[in-house]
Amino acid sequence: MKVLKFPVVSITFFLALGILAGYSLTPSKELLYIFTGVTATATIITYFISKKQLLQNNRFGMATWLLTFALGMLVQHLHYPPNQQLHYTHLIEEDETPVLKTVVSERLKPNDFSEKYYFEVLAADGKPATGKLLVTVPKDSLHKLLTPGDAYFIAGDLKPIQGAFNPYQFDYAAYMEKQGVFQQVRLKDNFVKAGHINTFDSCVGSLREKLIRSFDIHDFDAKTRNVINALLLGQRQDMDKETSDSYANAGVLHILAISGLHFSLLFYLLTLLLKPLSRFRRKGELLQLFVILALLWGFAFITGLSASVVRSVVMFSIILLGQYANRTTNIYNSLALSMLILLLAKPMFLFDVGFQLSYIAVFAIVWLQPLYKKARVSRYLAINYAIDTVLISLAAQIGVLSLSLYYFNQFPLLFLVANLVVIPLSNVILVLGLLVLMLNFIAPPVAVFFGQALELLIMVMNGFIAWVASFDRLVLKDIPFTLLLNISLYAVLILMVLWMFKKSYTRTAALLVSVLVFQGIYTLTVWNSKSHDELVVFNNRNTSLLAVKQDSKITIYSDDSLALESPVVRSYCKGSFANEIDLKPLHDVLWHNGAKVLVIDSSASYSPAMKPHLLVLVHSPKVNFERMLAELKPKQVIADATNYRLYIARWAATCQKQKIPFHATAEKGSFRIE
Repeated sequence: MKVLKFPVVSITFFLALGILAGYSLTPSKELLYIFTGVTATATIITYFISKKQLLQNNRFGMATWLLTFALGMLVQHLHYPPNQQLHYTHLIEEDETPVLKTVVSERLKPNDFSEKYYFEVLAADGKPATGKLLVTVPKDSLHKLLTPGDAYFIAGDLKPIQGAFNPYQFDYAAYMEKQGVFQQVRLKDNFVKAGHINTFDSCVGSLREKLIRSFDIHDFDAKTRNVINALLLGQRQDMDKETSDSYANAGVLHILAISGLHFSLLFYLLTLLLKPLSRFRRKGELLQLFVILALLWGFAFITGLSASVVRSVVMFSIILLGQYANRTTNIYNSLALSMLILLLAKPMFLFDVGFQLSYIAVFAIVWLQPLYKKARVSRYLAINYAIDTVLISLAAQIGVLSLSLYYFNQFPLLFLVANLVVIPLSNVILVLGLLVLMLNFIAPPVAVFFGQALELLIMVMNGFIAWVASFDRLVLKDIPFTLLLNISLYAVLILMVLWMFKKSYTRTAALLVSVLVFQGIYTLTVWNSKSHDELVVFNNRNTSLLAVKQDSKITIYSDDSLALESPVVRSYCKGSFANEIDLKPLHDVLWHNGAKVLVIDSSASYSPAMKPHLLVLVHSPKVNFERMLAELKPKQVIADATNYRLYIARWAATCQKQKIPFHATAEKGSFRIE
C-alpha cells in the first residue's frame, strides 16, 4: 500500500494509535514519562548508528514509530482535563456546594425544554480554575439567549451527565467526556451575573451574531434563515428536526456542515480575486498568501472551528505555504500533516465523528482518484462535471460507508441522485449567499434584490431534498452494526480497492478471505444475540415499557399503541438483531424463564397469593408498601421512571430496611435479567 510509504503518514498513524492506547489504558504520568524517555533515547541511538552504516536497517524507523506512539499517549494524558492541576474538580469538596465563576463560551443545540451552553470555569471557590461545564437554562416566556462572554457566579449542585439509561442507546455522557465535559448544572435561582468578559469566543460570537442579523432586512422564513446560517456560518443550533431528517434521509447532510467543499470554493474565489497581486512578484505573492490565509482562518473561527472546519483550513494552509515556497506538496503528506497538527493540538479530535468522517472521505476521494479520473465520456463540460460529481460522491460514500453504518445505522439509497443536484446547487447558493452577505452592509437595496434569488434557490433545494427523502422505503434504517463489523467491513473495502488497482492471485485470495471473515463475524454476532433470552424494564418517563426477548423475537409490553416507534424500543430492537417484533398490552403477570413477574400500576390491585420473583412498580401505585412486601415476599423490586420521585425514594428506603434489592430505572438505568 503506497500510502504508508510516506513518512508523515506512518508517524501520524502511530501518534493516533498512541492517543487511542492512552485513552483506553489510562497509564500513570510517571510511567508515560519513563516510556517516552526510553523511546527517545532509543531513537537518538539508532539514528547515530544508522548514519555510520552503509546498509540501512529498519531499527531507526521502528524506534521513531515507538517514540511517536509514546508521544501520542503522553499528549493524550497531558490534554485530558482531569489530569490538569487547576481543573475545577480538584478544587471543590464533594459534600459542599461550590461557587464557580464561569463565562459563556458556546451555545449548543437546544431541546424542547431547555437551552444548552458550554461554560468555561474561571475560578472555583475563589481559586483560579479551568474546565468546562454543560449548562442548561429552562425555556420560558422571559428567556433570552445568553451571549458568549457573559460571566456568571454559579452556586449549584454539579451533577454527572446522564449516560445511556437503556440498552444500545446513544451514550451522551461518553460523548461529552470526549468533549472534555464531565458535569452539568441547571441555571435556576442559583446564579448571579458578573458582567461581561471580552474573550476571544465573545469577540467571534459578536461578529457572527452581527453577520446573522444582517439578514434581518430580507424577512426570510425560518427554514431559509436556518439553511443560510448553516451553509454560510456553520450555525445549526436552530435547524428544525424535519429539515435535518430530510437532509439525512437524502444523504446530503454533509452540505449543512462547513467542510472542504465550502473551503475549496472559498479558496478558489479568493485566489481568483487576488490573482492581480501576483504581478508584483514575490511581495505580491506574499501579500496574497497572508490575505487568503487570514480570510480562510477568519471564516474558520466564525463558523465555530469544528473538526471538519479545522481539517480543511489546516490542509489549505499547508498547500498555500507549499506553493509560496515553490514546493509541490504531496496530497497524502498534506492530509497526514494536517491530521498530525490537529492531534497534537487537540488529541480528543481523534474520537470526533466529524473528524473521522472528514478525513476518511477526503482520503477515499484521493486514493480512488486513479480509478475514476479518466472517466470522460463527453466533450460537453456540463456532462463531465455531472459524472465527476457522481464519481466523487461515490468515492466519498465508499470511504465513509462503514463508519456511517456504525454511527448512524442507516443508508440512503438515493444519495447519488441527491448529490448530483444538491452539490452544484449548494455551490451556487454559497457564492450567492456570500455576495448577499457583503451587500447587506454595502448596499442593502441591492442585497434585497439578490436575496430574493437566494431564497428561491434555497426553497428549490429544500423542496428537492424533501422529495428525495419522501421515498422512505429507499432509506435503509435501524441497521445493526457493531464496532467489530465496522473494522471487518473496512478490511473488505480496502482489499477490494487494492484488488481493483492490481488484480493478482494474492489480492484476490485476500479479498475473498476478508469477505468470509466479515460474514463469519456477522453470523457470530447475530448468533450471540440470539443465544440468550432476557427481560428488560426500560427507563422511560412517558409510559411503562417492558420487553421479553426469546431468540430473535422480541415482545414489547406497553399500553401505548405507538410504543414500537419509541426511540427506546427501536434502539433495543436494532441492537438485538431482532427479526420479529410484537406489541402486546401490559399484563399484570409476566413469566420469564420460570420466574413470575408481577406488575402493579396505579390501580394498586394484586393478590397476596401471587408470590412473584420480581415486583415491578409503574405509574405510582398508592399502596401500603411495607404490608405489600410482607404479603408478596418478592426477591427484588423494580420501579420504572413513570413513578413519582418521592415514592421511589420512600420505596428505596423501605427495601433497604428489609434488605430487599431495589432498582430504580431513573437512577440506575434499565433493569435486565436473563
